[in-house]
Amino acid sequence: MRLASERGIGFWERQAFRGFRLRKRAHQLARFRPGADKPVLFIVGCQRSGTSLIHHLLRLDLDTVTYDEESPLSAADPVEGLRWDPLPQVAERFRSDRAGFIVTKPLVESQNLDRLLASFPGSRALWMYRDYRAVARSNVAFFPEGTSRRDLAPMLAGDQSNWRCERLGEDERALVAGLHRPDLPAHDAAALFWHARNSLLFARDLALDPRVRLCRYEDLLADPAGVMRGVYAFLGRPWPGDRIVADVEPAPARAPRPLELEPGIARACNDMLARLEAAPRVRPPAAG
Repeated sequence: MRLASERGIGFWERQAFRGFRLRKRAHQLARFRPGADKPVLFIVGCQRSGTSLIHHLLRLDLDTVTYDEESPLSAADPVEGLRWDPLPQVAERFRSDRAGFIVTKPLVESQNLDRLLASFPGSRALWMYRDYRAVARSNVAFFPEGTSRRDLAPMLAGDQSNWRCERLGEDERALVAGLHRPDLPAHDAAALFWHARNSLLFARDLALDPRVRLCRYEDLLADPAGVMRGVYAFLGRPWPGDRIVADVEPAPARAPRPLELEPGIARACNDMLARLEAAPRVRPPAAG
């Protein structure tokens, strides 16, 4: 089944997804009971990095309860509807779920991943990443005009109450300020935002944390079944079968399309991409 959020889904696709949700609910009612703590997976990283795809594939596991960016976990956020409620309330919600494990996508809480992992014993995290050129293009195409520039404003102002700047290191804020200018093109702003969000992985010393694995979007597209098997091996969960990736056509890896960026921004992003590539990431399990 294609992404439920994908535009242009037809009548029969919607009906198939409704039928799947009913089957999944019946499975969970028969197999699980509420009230128990259960493993939690956090899908984090920069927006437009493949988080929706992997979240959707995990949703096709009959044992999961999944929470998207806008969900009951962020019902109290009056501004964007994205910031999580206090963690005790989130934990209570998780305990009430009838599931084998919980999958969440709190992208705007990526800066707090260390605290989330500490608050939910046994939890794991996938830090999704993607080539900055593809993310910049996707950001500018997907979000309303001016979004990439507005995303940098809280960092420039040092507004720690805004998730875009919250817990952002002083060195990173200085880098953003040094590379920014009022007429910065949209793609450059989006690439700089990508750099800032991914810097949080290293600022929190999470790249080598055994509870965290990076997952490269391009790997997932090239080998959906292999990478998802690697995800389940990392989670210590039984593989639900190739059916969860049946609708993802493998896409051979290609060199990133060139994107004209300010030289300083391109250098900074290339350096960050090299750091991401060097960190442990999800890979298909070894044969045999």
